[in-house]
Amino acid sequence: MFEIIYMSLCFGVQDVQNMETHALIRGGAWLPRLGGTIEDGGGKVDFETNIDLRSKETIPMIEFSLEPIEDITMSMSFFDFSTSGTGVYVGNDVYGGMALNGGDQWSASTQIQSVGFEAAWDVWKPYKATNVATLSFAPVVGLRWFGVDATLGNTTSLQEVLHKNSWVSIQGGLEMEFRWDTREALGWADSVAIEGQFMLGSMLGADGGSMWSVQAGISVDFSPNIGGFFGYRLQELSAEDGDYTFDAGLQGLFVGGEIRF
Repeated sequence: MFEIIYMSLCFGVQDVQNMETHALIRGGAWLPRLGGTIEDGGGKVDFETNIDLRSKETIPMIEFSLEPIEDITMSMSFFDFSTSGTGVYVGNDVYGGMALNGGDQWSASTQIQSVGFEAAWDVWKPYKATNVATLSFAPVVGLRWFGVDATLGNTTSLQEVLHKNSWVSIQGGLEMEFRWDTREALGWADSVAIEGQFMLGSMLGADGGSMWSVQAGISVDFSPNIGGFFGYRLQELSAEDGDYTFDAGLQGLFVGGEIRF
């Protein structure tokens, strides 16, 4: 009788362990620059050549992922970017009915907020050497909301044009991960992973548009629960609302830490 009870308890514990849910929280800093153009009924205004809004900003980056079942990962991420500047306009353009001539004083600001939800299926593992090294590929689908506020003013003529827009992107892509168990090779790290992601999507809202993003990085697990990461991220948008087109994006390095539980 005691042997039967003991065996039942063992199998029950094993089932609970197999159904264990894995979660990951990443927190860090993204150091992006704004690049691209805006257009509203005239020529394109370049963030680098006509005006200068390419100062590097440091913004918090927060990501949360959950593995409810084996090989399926669901994640959520958020960022809030803003930059502003003043200067002397270079060139001659018209933007939203506002004339911008060479030598005019300008002021501008841009804010991009975004929340995204993704689901990845780790379906293909072309290389797996027991538990030492694994190369895996996962198709990804998701939704991402973008809130974009862009203000450009001619302080010489006391005119200003403001656009506040919201778009939702339906996106899909591919993730890649190569993970190496380094517990025997390195005394200070449990594992090292090289990660990459490419996403492409269609924008909904106003007159629509498109988006694409690339992310690549390295993560190091110092213990089963604590790690760090470093990499590069590019997020590009091409979205329209009538005569207005926001064809710009963010790119820069990111660094931070992660907790698994």
